[in-house]
Amino acid sequence: MRYVCLVHVDPALIDAATPEELAGMDRDNQEANARLTASGHLILDLALKAPDTARIVRSRDGKVSATDGPYVESKEHLGGFFVIEAADMDEAVAIARREPMARYGSIEVRAEMGISWQQPKSA
Repeated sequence: MRYVCLVHVDPALIDAATPEELAGMDRDNQEANARLTASGHLILDLALKAPDTARIVRSRDGKVSATDGPYVESKEHLGGFFVIEAADMDEAVAIARREPMARYGSIEVRAEMGISWQQPKSA
C-alpha cells in the first residue's frame, strides 16, 4: 500500500540551525532518500517552497478565485512530502521515524484511499 508522508517544518528550528547543521540535514536527507530508493520503498519525494510563495485556488458557486496563502494558524508549515510503498501503517511509521526531517518538525503519515483509478497500472 502507498502512504504519503507530509513533512511539516518548524521554521524556528530551521532558522536556529547553523550552516553546518543545515548542510548535515541536506546530506542526511539525500542519504535517507538513497536508502529508501534502494529498498524499493520510495516512490516520489518533493521539497516545497515556503508558504508565502503559495496560491490558494477555490471554486465556490461557479466562481473561481486565487489568493495568496495559505493562512494557517500554525507554527509548522508543509515543507514537503514523500510517497512510499509499505506493507502496512506500522512499516510506514517506522520509515517516517528514520526520516531526518523529523528533527525539524513532524511527519504526518497517511494511507492512500485506494481509489481504483489512482492505482498503478500493470505492465
